[in-house]
Amino acid sequence: MSQNREKWVKEIFRQTVIKAVEKGEEIQDKIQKLTEEIINSEIKNLGLNREKMKILAQNAMEGIIEGTKETREKAEEFNQKAVDGIIAAVRNIPELNKTKTREYIKHAVFGIKATLNNAGDKMMDSLYSALENIFELKQKARVTFKCMAPNASQVYLVGSFNDWNPTVTPLKKTLKGHWSVTLTIPQGSYEYRYLVDNQWFTDPNTPHIFNQFGTENSVLVVGE
Repeated sequence: MSQNREKWVKEIFRQTVIKAVEKGEEIQDKIQKLTEEIINSEIKNLGLNREKMKILAQNAMEGIIEGTKETREKAEEFNQKAVDGIIAAVRNIPELNKTKTREYIKHAVFGIKATLNNAGDKMMDSLYSALENIFELKQKARVTFKCMAPNASQVYLVGSFNDWNPTVTPLKKTLKGHWSVTLTIPQGSYEYRYLVDNQWFTDPNTPHIFNQFGTENSVLVVGE
């Protein structure tokens, strides 16, 4: 990124924070949308690599920090939300495969940390926990479960990822008649079943494995 481009990124994030605060808008959503637009622009016009991602995140965070200072709002809370917005944007870029996404998240966090190192110990300490959570989250994936039970009154997802609790993960019925829920799950192998009106059902769209009761569980593998 050129120096002019870097200054522009910093300034547009600063202004976005100030305007969002003035209008009472959600910082994370605004930052995520803006970051997605800029990353897509970089990919389309100039290409994107790990170093560019680091610089982009660093300049974005500098602008965010300046904006929160100027608004005299709770900088720690706002900056944590902004960090989450930046990382969420990296995850949502459709042109990036899983390996590239992890690389770019890592370098985006490096850029954010570089900015925080210059922002004062108090702010850096307050955001380090959020950044560590981001490193952890990149080892997880969002998985959508769908169960075709148009005549059911209630459906629950029960599996090893929720300690086989039969009531903790309800599914919601969609307008199309199926039931759905989306979870963020760490990488690994899991077993699960659906509990439909107190009757057990196995997902027909996944591999199966026999359980201790002589029936079959669905098998889910998250990650590479």
